[in-house]
Amino acid sequence: MATPEILLTPHTDVCRANAAEAAQACDVVRQSITHCCALDHRDDPQVLAAWLANKTAERFAAWMTAPGAMAWGAYRGGDEGARMVGFVLLMQSKLALCYVVPQALHQGVGRALLQAAEDAARQAGVAAVELESTRTAEPFYRRHGYEPAGAVQAWAGLQAQPMRKRL
Repeated sequence: MATPEILLTPHTDVCRANAAEAAQACDVVRQSITHCCALDHRDDPQVLAAWLANKTAERFAAWMTAPGAMAWGAYRGGDEGARMVGFVLLMQSKLALCYVVPQALHQGVGRALLQAAEDAARQAGVAAVELESTRTAEPFYRRHGYEPAGAVQAWAGLQAQPMRKRL
C-alpha cells in the first residue's frame, strides 16, 4: 500500500485546533500510541487497551473546551484538503498531549507543536511547563530543554517520567 500523498507534503501548518477537530486529534493520538510507543506498551494488548481507553472523540472535545485548555494541530495539505498529522494539548501549565502520526515522525512536526504550546504558555505568563513523558518521548523532551522533575510514575503497566521546563 502506498503512503498517502498528504504525508509526503513537506509543508506543515500549525494552527489552533477546536472541538470540531476532536475526532481527527483523537485519531492522531491513537495512531501514535499504537504504532510509535511500543517501548512503552510492549505490544501488550491489555496495557495498550488501558492506555487507549479514554482516547475517544468525546473525551478530546471535552479536554479541548476545558477552561484554560489550548490545542493545536499540525496539518499537511493535499489535493483533497488538509489532514491533521500531529496534535498538542496544553492545560494551563501542563502539556497534556503531544503526538505525531508515524508517517510524520522526525520531520519537525513535534518540535513545531511543542513550540506553539510553549509560546502560548509564555504569553499567558506561565513560568514553567510540566508534563509526564513516556519512555518513548523522553529523549525528545530532553532535546527541547525538559528535565526530570520527580520520581517515575506507574499506571496500568506504563511508566511516566514527570518533566519540567522553565520558560
